Amino acid sequence: MHKLWIIIKSEYLQVVKKKSFLVGILLTPLFMVGITVVPTMLAQKKSASTEKIAIVDLDTAGVGERFAKGLEEYRLEDGQPSYGVDAIYRPADTVALAELQQRLDSMILDKRLKYYLIIFNNVENTDSVFLVGKSFGFSTNSRFERKMSHILAEMRLEKSDINLDVDSVLRLTRSMDLIQKAPGGKERDFFTLYLGGIIFVMIIFGTVIGYGQILMRSVIEEKNSRIMEVLVSSVSPFQLMAGKIVGLGLASLTQVLIWGVIGAGLYVFRGNLNITADIAGILFNPVFIFFFITYLLLGYIMFSTLFALIGSMVNTDKEAQGFIFPITMTLILPVILAAYLIQEPDSTVAVVLSLIPFFSPTMMILRLNFIGADSFSLANPIILEAFAGLVITALTALLIIWLTAKVFRVGILMYGKRPTLPEIIKWIRHG
Repeated sequence: MHKLWIIIKSEYLQVVKKKSFLVGILLTPLFMVGITVVPTMLAQKKSASTEKIAIVDLDTAGVGERFAKGLEEYRLEDGQPSYGVDAIYRPADTVALAELQQRLDSMILDKRLKYYLIIFNNVENTDSVFLVGKSFGFSTNSRFERKMSHILAEMRLEKSDINLDVDSVLRLTRSMDLIQKAPGGKERDFFTLYLGGIIFVMIIFGTVIGYGQILMRSVIEEKNSRIMEVLVSSVSPFQLMAGKIVGLGLASLTQVLIWGVIGAGLYVFRGNLNITADIAGILFNPVFIFFFITYLLLGYIMFSTLFALIGSMVNTDKEAQGFIFPITMTLILPVILAAYLIQEPDSTVAVVLSLIPFFSPTMMILRLNFIGADSFSLANPIILEAFAGLVITALTALLIIWLTAKVFRVGILMYGKRPTLPEIIKWIRHG
């Protein structure tokens, strides 16, 4: 029993004596509050400025005017209107409607307009209303649906007989579902966009974390078994590090190539598979696939180098866990913020976070999926931002490789004690 107590005491003190344990006591509660409270606050965040909306009214009953007047009840905290109606259009025919939609689509892409609403003829009976925009806030969509349903119910009741049964009243006052579309006429399904974005983010997350930890454990095992001393007698530390990263990277690339072959097969036989337009817009979008593969490879290089750095500094998996946690949270952040990003993928918060290199691989993929860019035009802000993110991430990866190479050459031959931050800085300065 005494020997058992010695083992328990030893294992306990190994953990609680470390500074990382004390830091975790403070940071873990703050982190848990952050991932629960902050996303909720962002998802419920209201616009700070008036959102411009245009109305295309193809009906002759004045629904557009009623809707515009109904929006006046919504106000910002400073008293300004939440929505400003840019204009109410009544195109004469289908040709004029198509030209008008192209112009309004361009205004949305240039951020001169937030939404435009198309009210089709005989809307009182068909409920045919489309809302077009790059993104849709939960509160805005709910407001528009409620307001339009209320207007149509009023119109039906005005034309109805006095003596009505309950079922008739319910039919007259039924609520309508607002169909959401992107500029260009593509319908947007919230569930498909959300789930599709999360799946691709988790592919990046699984690849980076999976192969990164394999690399880290390989370094730790070879370091502890003294195989590392034999290896560095034949090759330079940089060659050793680069060989490990590239070797596992090629394994990751093989996965991507297999996915590409599967995707090509799905594309060839897509007509027989009943793939919906929303899913096809993600799987067969060359812009999205290009950036996904590029960010996956850059993210792997950047984070696997960090895992190699961790492996060179620590002696056991247990010591490495404290370093892995921040990397995991960095990659998973977009999933936490997804409810906000799908509403405001062009917001300042989303743009800034997606240009921070450690967030770019997952954050930018999520934004690209939600916005749905389908061409490499630099006139589209998201494409310009995506290329800027690639450059920033690539430069950061090169910087990390340079720093890691200096630490790696010393750290792989250090045994028994994890180096302190001042020692690591000294290695970098004199490496």
